[in-house]
Amino acid sequence: MINRRSFLAIASVGFISACAEPLLDVSASQNLRVNEVTVDVSQLERVGGRQNAISTAQVQRDVQQAVSAQLQAAAAGSRPVNVQLSLTSVQLVSPGMSLLVGGTSRIAGILQVKDAESGAVVIEPTEVFGLAKGEYAPGGIIGALAKSGRSPTDDYKNTVSGFAADVRKRLFGA
Repeated sequence: MINRRSFLAIASVGFISACAEPLLDVSASQNLRVNEVTVDVSQLERVGGRQNAISTAQVQRDVQQAVSAQLQAAAAGSRPVNVQLSLTSVQLVSPGMSLLVGGTSRIAGILQVKDAESGAVVIEPTEVFGLAKGEYAPGGIIGALAKSGRSPTDDYKNTVSGFAADVRKRLFGA
C-alpha cells in the first residue's frame, strides 16, 4: 500500500512534469532567436522563506543573466524575439519549513515573448515557475538536517539556475 508522503511525492513529480510542457510547437520554437531578456521585479517585495540578505535588484540581475545564458544557447533561429519576465515570488525553503512540510525553493513569474521587430505577441503572458534542482527537502527532522547544511546563498544560486533551465524548457522543450 502506498503511504501519503509517497503519493504526494509522485503526484508532485507528475504535476511538475505536466507544467513543463513547451509553450510552442517544435517548428515555431526552432525559428526563434532571443534578442533581449528583461526581468521586472516590481511585484516582488523580497526573497521569502529562509533568512537571507538578497535584494530584489540582485534577483533581477541574476535571473536576467541566467535566463539570457540559457535562452541564447537554445535559440539559433532567424526570428528575433524579446523575452519579458515579471517575477512574482522567490521562496527559499528554510530548515524550519523543511521540518514542518518539506519542499523545494522556487521562483515564479509571468513570461511573455514578443517579436523584436514588430512587437507582435508570440506568447501571451503565461505563468512560469522553476525549482532548485536536486534540492528537495523531505519533511521532518531529516529534511531540516539536510537543509541546515546548505547555505542560503547556494540554495538561491541553485534556485535561479533551476528557474532559468525551466524557462528554457517552456520555450524550447527538453
